[in-house]
Amino acid sequence: MSAVASNAMARPNLLSVLRVRNFALLWSGQAISQIGDALFNVAMMWLVLQLTGSALAMGTTVILTQLPRLAFQLIGGVSVDRYDRRILMLLSDVLRGIVMLAFALLVATDQIQLIHVYILSIIFGIVSAFFYPAMSALIPNLVAQDELIAANSLSMLTQQGSQIIGPAIAGVLIAIPAIGIAGVSFFNAFSFGVGVLALLLMQLPAHLNGTRKTNGSFVHELKDGFRYLFGFRALVVIIFLAMVLNFALAPVSVILPIFVKNVLDLGSESFGFIMSAFGVGMVAGSIAVGVRPPRAHRGIIVFLLTTLQGVLFAMVGLVPIFVISCVLSLVIGFANGIVNTMLSAMLQGMIADEYRGRIFGLMSMISMGMMPISLAIAGGITDLVGSAIMFVAGGVLCAVASLYGMTFREIREL
Repeated sequence: MSAVASNAMARPNLLSVLRVRNFALLWSGQAISQIGDALFNVAMMWLVLQLTGSALAMGTTVILTQLPRLAFQLIGGVSVDRYDRRILMLLSDVLRGIVMLAFALLVATDQIQLIHVYILSIIFGIVSAFFYPAMSALIPNLVAQDELIAANSLSMLTQQGSQIIGPAIAGVLIAIPAIGIAGVSFFNAFSFGVGVLALLLMQLPAHLNGTRKTNGSFVHELKDGFRYLFGFRALVVIIFLAMVLNFALAPVSVILPIFVKNVLDLGSESFGFIMSAFGVGMVAGSIAVGVRPPRAHRGIIVFLLTTLQGVLFAMVGLVPIFVISCVLSLVIGFANGIVNTMLSAMLQGMIADEYRGRIFGLMSMISMGMMPISLAIAGGITDLVGSAIMFVAGGVLCAVASLYGMTFREIREL
């Protein structure tokens, strides 16, 4: 057998990484939990609409999920580096499962009130600040470094797949009287139980169990995390790119409906097609990079793809034709699926194990923090200059930031 053939066979892929028992358990448990979340998110918003008929109440529900997660993100990151990551995830799923079960019982007995929705949103937001950094930090402890892209590809695939099929399935289930919102809520509680079972079945090495070594107080460890970050130039550049991308591309949820209605002169069906094309592209990109993960020049590949995303984003505004917008959305989604998967794997491989929780917590806080700022600014400016110009401006900003990032040797050597 030739060396080339041998290397090709040895390359990790989507199926080979599932042979790692602990990762397969984590992934399968979370896949079911993500489906439950996707179904419940639709059911919860429909419930709020039924209870109040108020757009303000629906917006408040979203805010009460996001703000607590944003506020606790750094605390969650430090906790992930201090304590047993699996136990943190386990406690998070147990708490969410219990709260979800109580919520489902309230819905089933017609005792549910808006305040219960708000309480659930706050609890889920706080718990998410601990759960997701813990999961991101744990994955590199479960698989080899050359399997990280395949592992993250599977995670992205289930996440995006659930977001695509979840709303459609939820809509059907809610409309069935025997299931309804209560049935969807019970299923979500059950899905957390599946996640708990999967975590309990994992058999981790002794050094990954129990409280980790600490260097002082929470504040000291938080400062130590920032020192680590600013001493790692490649990380700073990547976080800078993430900030710019979130600032430039986050307003699409505000801009795109206006663009479809006012520029393309089309309706909600066309808006749905363009958004679906992006989702399909993301799934395809995640699969593609998982099937054949690149082994070299990863930094260049990521930054070239984000440059391409910027160029295509600008073209949406420059060439306002529906079919072209769908194709561009598909390709942007494809590139985004690859970028998200590769970036997660690169960061997990780059960051020292004892700092992963803090860095992932910080990155989540920055990403989430930029979105409301961007949305607030974009809303006002779009009314002044139009949605097409906003697509061009966002795309140019994204492309310029990406090209600037590639001027750093540390990025080109990743």
